[in-house]
Amino acid sequence: MTNTILGIFFILLALSLLYCIYNIIKKKNAHNVQSEYQLDYNFDNINSILSKGKKVLILAPHQDDEALMCSGVISHSINNGADVKLGVITNGDKKGKKRGLIRIRETFTAMESLGISSSNIHFFGYGDTEKNGNSFMNRLYNAAADTTLVPSYASSQTYSTPEAPEYHFTRFGVHGSYDRATFRQDLNSFIKEYNPDYIFVTSLYDSHPDHFILYKFTVEAIINIKQLQPEFSPIIYEYLIHSHDGDDDWPARNDKNSVLESFSKPATLETHTLLDWGQRETFLVPIEMQTASRSKNKKYAAISKYRSQRPSANNRYLYSYVKKDEVFWKRDFSNIAYLAKVSVSSENASTDQLGIKVIDGIADGYPRFPANEWVAQGETTGAWVKLSWIKPYIVSKIRIFDRPNLDDHITRALITFSDGTTLTIGPLPNNGSCYEIKFAARQIEWVKMTVVSANGANVGLSEFEIYEENPVCK
Repeated sequence: MTNTILGIFFILLALSLLYCIYNIIKKKNAHNVQSEYQLDYNFDNINSILSKGKKVLILAPHQDDEALMCSGVISHSINNGADVKLGVITNGDKKGKKRGLIRIRETFTAMESLGISSSNIHFFGYGDTEKNGNSFMNRLYNAAADTTLVPSYASSQTYSTPEAPEYHFTRFGVHGSYDRATFRQDLNSFIKEYNPDYIFVTSLYDSHPDHFILYKFTVEAIINIKQLQPEFSPIIYEYLIHSHDGDDDWPARNDKNSVLESFSKPATLETHTLLDWGQRETFLVPIEMQTASRSKNKKYAAISKYRSQRPSANNRYLYSYVKKDEVFWKRDFSNIAYLAKVSVSSENASTDQLGIKVIDGIADGYPRFPANEWVAQGETTGAWVKLSWIKPYIVSKIRIFDRPNLDDHITRALITFSDGTTLTIGPLPNNGSCYEIKFAARQIEWVKMTVVSANGANVGLSEFEIYEENPVCK
């Protein structure tokens, strides 16, 4: 009897040991599966870009724009040890200064939930008005003069909360006037001081004027800084908040508690922009922002902090930005054309379509942005544009953008370099998209494009870019 009891005891002991070993193996396998799962959801390009030692600047025209499309970027950056700063341009005070102060405080709460310290959150303190052509930023950009005052409904000078004074006040000790010169000073100074590697900013093709005007101001600031500091070559990642589809149709609304989908292609992307959906860069958000349970989703929680914006309104419009990825288009500012002197065969001064516009950083023109392209006056064959530098550069790539209208089209052109070599190119894409030429490296002091054949009556370019053999890599 005793032997039987002992036998049963040892059998039970053995089974217990086997069960423990099974659980250990199971947990280890589960850990390995989780690790693999995390790797699948963290692209290498995110972790190499948003990495320790890198400086990441998020620019938002209004409070909440940074949360809608950059929550994942911010979280990845913080987790990887990158240095992150946020600049919020307007106070969201369309409904009064009290609402603007509420939105400022909501931003602190939302961004601190993502890990950005309050010392890295900066408010510029400018006004917020309509969402149409009368928007504050649009009126500021198109004011009669740099010193023309552009008041909002709430103020005519920059302001913020007492506990977090706006950038102009902290930098210069006084509140800034609502004019273009002051805003340019603020943005240039802010970017120059921080010296970011990457700038995330609303797209040139966002339908909200405040958004695409901020893109224009940002590009202008980068070029101004680069002309004084040629080594300054940040990468811009432009992001879309309001597509031309309309807020009722894009982004697609999420089904409640369903698996999160990626952002879909806006239906109007090809008809209203020069953005290529195939060239977008998608950054998958961290795991804690991909959970289908909204109550546990970190991005959902951050957007929820903007209570004054009623995030559940308009069929849960703000929450439709809670997707498994975030979408951007990349712009490289290592282009040395920004450092060149521009000369042209002719230009249309009456429409401000000057030769200098081929290096203004905006690769688009008529009908969307006619003031951002060069137009030769009454010229086709024989029209030319030349870039000259005060010192030689070793170059190996050119990117050229024809005027985007379908009537004026360069079908053939001759590229001449100062070393005597030439290249024949064409036809350029007739919609204004990029034409890229790579060639054996050569040292030059100038480059000239001469039109050999063309259609239309007034040829020109929206942009002329040239890159060194070994540019600074990001």
